[in-house]
Amino acid sequence: MLAILTVTGMAVPTAAAAPAVARPASAPAPNVLLQQMEGGVVNDSLRLRRELGFEATESKLAEILRGREALTPSVGIREEGLVNEWGFIGTAAEASEMKRRDALVSAVEPVVREFSQQEKFAGHFLDNRRDGRLVVQFAGALPASDRQDALMKSALNSGSTVSDVEFRVVEHSTTELTGAMEAVWKWAAKAGGSDIPVISVEEDVTTNGLKVVLRPGVEQAGVRDVLARLDVPAIITEGDGADEACTSRNACDSPRRGGVGISKSNSLCSIGWVVNRSGVRGALTAGHCWWGTNSGSVASGSATYGSLTGTNALTNGTHADMRFISIPSGGQPWLYQNAANKARVVTGSSLGSVGSTACLFGRNSENARCGTISSTNASHTSSTCGCVVYGQSAASYSSAGGDSGGAVASSSTGNVARGVHSGTFGGAKHYSWIGYTSTYNMGTLATG
Repeated sequence: MLAILTVTGMAVPTAAAAPAVARPASAPAPNVLLQQMEGGVVNDSLRLRRELGFEATESKLAEILRGREALTPSVGIREEGLVNEWGFIGTAAEASEMKRRDALVSAVEPVVREFSQQEKFAGHFLDNRRDGRLVVQFAGALPASDRQDALMKSALNSGSTVSDVEFRVVEHSTTELTGAMEAVWKWAAKAGGSDIPVISVEEDVTTNGLKVVLRPGVEQAGVRDVLARLDVPAIITEGDGADEACTSRNACDSPRRGGVGISKSNSLCSIGWVVNRSGVRGALTAGHCWWGTNSGSVASGSATYGSLTGTNALTNGTHADMRFISIPSGGQPWLYQNAANKARVVTGSSLGSVGSTACLFGRNSENARCGTISSTNASHTSSTCGCVVYGQSAASYSSAGGDSGGAVASSSTGNVARGVHSGTFGGAKHYSWIGYTSTYNMGTLATG
């Protein structure tokens, strides 16, 4: 609209100042929104940003929110939709970087699996302190140059550069560290009496050693002596450990899918993934859920979800805390995320690497809870059966009682499976790799 200005008797049209765009009443300023957000959203974002190597301050989160508001000033910003698929509040550039890291890890996985069969392989991880560089380690000497070239070619094809990959010579192989892990558990079995003194043992690829968590009050001298004889470095701390089956609420209508809560006799767990076995569909939960019971139905809400079977991997020395549940019909390769996304289609699986993200879908949260992987070679004592469970992955997502058996995926979209949640051991969350289903006669992951 033009205003009229009179100058020495002459009317001159001028542009009127545009009225200020009012902030919608429902869209508070970034700093206010940050203060009003659920504490878990802010805390999880700060934790994940720190673990992933991004700036982790509340001022940075407020800056991100201001940037988003500037893009859509007439709409303002809302809490919903602020968290990206990796579980944190971030920028578009950070999302692109996360996609690069995910693509890199997925692309090199076939070659890494080949490396893992070699005696001198010592693990791999994303070094998030150095911009997500992939570090591949061997004890004593690196593999043949043609195999290094094969991995590098896969990395370059994924969109990464030569500087995004490092081959590193270290002292101890994964085989050696697993042997040391077994020695710790043997010591624990002899020293423990009725209570095994060790909560968990994990390979720490970033330090090329072990992380050992002892029960509170247990003397460290015995386990230090065991590891000293093997010349294996270790970080030893105290903590508690527990499988996470308990009581809560959940319900899911047919068709059957993963990521939902199940119950039996006032004890509650979660379903991980739908699987195919011998031409029929079944589902996975944690092996410690109703351990020792091999029949009877489990429910989701008031409806029967499926039936317990005798196919359970949880025994002493196992590599998986998983069991198979038969379902009558209607199983789909879906994952229940929340009320708005009840049928995420599962497309595949990926073990990931230390430094990659892992997200839990269980009965205790409406949305996925994400963290980063700290080990892909961990072990713990099941508080249900007293069994030592090897071959676990450890991550930093949050969980609670009743989440046992829940689906662990690569991101909050839930379409790429990582494993089945077991519990909390020394502060870390342990889960069983989905690939163990074929090892323990539970079929293969159902995909769509």
